[in-house]
This record gives sequence, C-alpha cells and structure tokens, in this order.
Amino acid sequence: MSFQLTTEKDVERLRQAALLLEAENRRLVARVVELTRKLMSAQGKDAEELQLRLQELERQLAQRTGELFGRSSEKRPQREQDEGNKPEPPTHGHGPRAQPTLPTLEVEHTLEEPDKQCPKCGGALAQMKGCYEEAEEVDVVERR
Repeated sequence: MSFQLTTEKDVERLRQAALLLEAENRRLVARVVELTRKLMSAQGKDAEELQLRLQELERQLAQRTGELFGRSSEKRPQREQDEGNKPEPPTHGHGPRAQPTLPTLEVEHTLEEPDKQCPKCGGALAQMKGCYEEAEEVDVVERR
C-alpha cells in the first residue's frame, strides 16, 4: 500500500506526515548548522561571520516553512492585528435563544405493555427508581 501526499484524503494520516516531515526538517537544519560551523571554522572565519550565516539560514528556513504551511491552516483569511483595537460588535445569528413566553406543557411518556418486556429473554422490565430523563421538545404550532 503506497502513500501519496498529493492524493491522500485522510486528515489524520496527513497530520502525521506533516509532523514527521517537520521533525526531519528540524534534524536536517541542525545538521546544516553543525556542518556550516565546521566549514567556517576550517576556513578560518570568525565567530561573528558564523553567527550571521546561521541567522540567514534560520531566516530562510522560517520563510520556506511559512510558504509551505502558511500562517494558519484555517481557510478564512486572517484579519490583521493592527486594524486598531476596536472591540467587535456582538454578532446576531442563528442558535438557541431563551423563549420565556412560550407556553409549556409537561408530558410524561410511559412504555406500552409490549415494550415493558426484554426483547431477548422476554422477562419483565422494571422501572429504575430515582432515574429519569428530562428533555425539552419544541413543536411548531399555528399562530394564535
């Protein structure tokens, strides 16, 4: 079974591949830094020049990582932080809202006699004292 990043649809497998690639990149960067340090030492270059070269390598790595993974995995564009620190207005949208003026009707549902028997063995089912379930059900009714 072969694994192709370009055609893989399983998000978890892609995430694992990205983590493995990121770890390998870190290992390779550490190796490049080590070899660059040895090369510059062998060439007799001073520590300041070495530090500048290492900073350039780290900048290049950060740039390439940014190009590869982007700033975020979100699909929506990110708003810039420097738009001013204006508080966002409250959003009005869909979702449950309190409806204190709706009429309520309590209904207790009971099992019919055939449903009070175990479907496997045919034995009688007994009510579990102290255990119950509550639920709210909203029905659409004609306007009054």
